[in-house]
Amino acid sequence: MSLFEPSLTLVIPAFNEAENLQFVLPEALRFIAERCVSCQILLIDDGSSDATAKVAAEFAAEQPERLRIITHPHNQGLTAALRSGFFGAHSELVTWIPADGQIAVSELDKMLRAYRGEDLLLTTYRHRPDGLWRATMSKTVRLLVRAATGFADRLEGPYLFRRALIDELNLVCTRSAGSIGLEIAAKSRSLGKRIGSTEIECLPRLSGHSKVADLRNIVTYFGEIWRIHRSQRELLAARRDMAR
Repeated sequence: MSLFEPSLTLVIPAFNEAENLQFVLPEALRFIAERCVSCQILLIDDGSSDATAKVAAEFAAEQPERLRIITHPHNQGLTAALRSGFFGAHSELVTWIPADGQIAVSELDKMLRAYRGEDLLLTTYRHRPDGLWRATMSKTVRLLVRAATGFADRLEGPYLFRRALIDELNLVCTRSAGSIGLEIAAKSRSLGKRIGSTEIECLPRLSGHSKVADLRNIVTYFGEIWRIHRSQRELLAARRDMAR
């Protein structure tokens, strides 16, 4: 198996995931050592109150060249954690996986194998163990997103992108879980960027419960969609002015 040659940052956002990180981090560290020419894990401790910081520090002490840690003084949410990771990356490419074990390292390998030099590679789930309520909400949100931004692609899992891409997009999302991925994808599509897609598996969490599937996050997400809509229009208008 050939090594993945572009430099890569693997962002892992974590909020109170000490138990899961004891399994996720060793697998991720082993993967990047065996699969990539130049890859670093950037773990974002999003204001955890459990032993997340301790667990991460122990692994970082053993492999400081492969694991870097950014710590938020208080919990800011998934999008804020991803922003810190994405903008803190110094590599050619950036991707991410959650700290809860839902995306196995084997699925990350599928993404690297599927990458063909696109600006952005999206993933969809072959199957996700969602209940009826969550599945219905997902369909409703997709319809709203399409109406607000024109973005009709399926975007369900982690994604991989050129680090330089986000410097072009004037990202405005800061709060709701998942909104930053939508913003990157919608703006990339509207600007004519090269976008690919591949299918991966999504597993149940190793332990604990989801910290994003709640009513407050859903309401915030709707607000972020509106912010994306306005920012997208401004971005396109600025591009048209530059082309004149």
